[in-house]
Amino acid sequence: MRKELAWLRRGAPARTSKPRYRIEAANELIADVPPPRDTSELMKFASARLGRTVFDLEDVTVQAGPKVLLQHVTWQLGPGDRIGLVGVNGAGKTSLLRALADAATSGGDQQPVAGRVVVGKTVRLAYLSQDVTELPPSLRVLEAVQQVRDRVDLGKGREMTAGQLCEQFGFGKEKQWTPVGDLSGGERRRLQLLRLLMDEPNVLFLDEPTNDLDIETLTQLEDLLDGWPGSMIVISHDRFFIERTTDRTFALLGDSALRMLPRGIDEYLERRARMVEAAVPAAPAAASAGAREKPAADARAAKKELQRIERQLDKIAGRESTLHTQIADNATDFEKVAELDAKLRELAGERDELEMRWLELAEDA
Repeated sequence: MRKELAWLRRGAPARTSKPRYRIEAANELIADVPPPRDTSELMKFASARLGRTVFDLEDVTVQAGPKVLLQHVTWQLGPGDRIGLVGVNGAGKTSLLRALADAATSGGDQQPVAGRVVVGKTVRLAYLSQDVTELPPSLRVLEAVQQVRDRVDLGKGREMTAGQLCEQFGFGKEKQWTPVGDLSGGERRRLQLLRLLMDEPNVLFLDEPTNDLDIETLTQLEDLLDGWPGSMIVISHDRFFIERTTDRTFALLGDSALRMLPRGIDEYLERRARMVEAAVPAAPAAASAGAREKPAADARAAKKELQRIERQLDKIAGRESTLHTQIADNATDFEKVAELDAKLRELAGERDELEMRWLELAEDA
């Protein structure tokens, strides 16, 4: 939210107005800030459910085929820890979660190529991967959830029936009787998450949980996780989701190490920027006379790129609005809705990348 406030106050160079959708989004964030999470109470409750040990990594090495992703990692996920995991693509975020999950589901028998993962005896792990689990297409939504259990204890005296949790995740009473085969990709993703939560886990691994979720469902998920009493690791490119649902941030920067970032995403962006600068070859000595002009030139270039990105974001917002209208108009044509939904997801990915780049450039412009 602090970044959105900074953007709102700063204004865009060479423009007299800001994009309306960014202003509305920023104002919504300002008006709807959730109350602070009672971390100490949640950790106390989590300790009672989990004991002292959740996951302990001892000198662990993680590989993907022949490629070494993490090396000599010693780390602990304790009871009630809420970890946001960020990093460059291919650094090993998903591979790390899989290594932990493999150790948990095998009772500790399946271990990384080197080192050891110790799993607590009371751990009940739910792992939301990026792959959507296939269910029998004739199964109804409510039936798919009730297959896991009829009621779920969410902690702190909160209990819900399968139907109530379905409604909270956007499956109304009529939608609950829709066959799984008729659901869109985003709806199947929601159903996958619902089934995991119904199993009453005390440890959650969420790999890009915001993929394919609409704003309303995303808000419901954030509210649910905000008071969830257990240990959690979240991988996400959604900065607000990370900052809303987790307490500490760790990063994988492609150097085979796992680092804690005391200042969270801000520190991650700064480290990324320094890595990019270090990768640029040093200028020849003959050009040193003009080096003093470089900061001003960089600032001008950053401003130009900011303007270009803002124009692209405006175009994407327009295309997203058109797609939402088309989805509403073709609500009964499931093939058409699936096609439009895929285009919408692609646009969302482009928008996320552009907004992250905008935030990086805003520091220099």
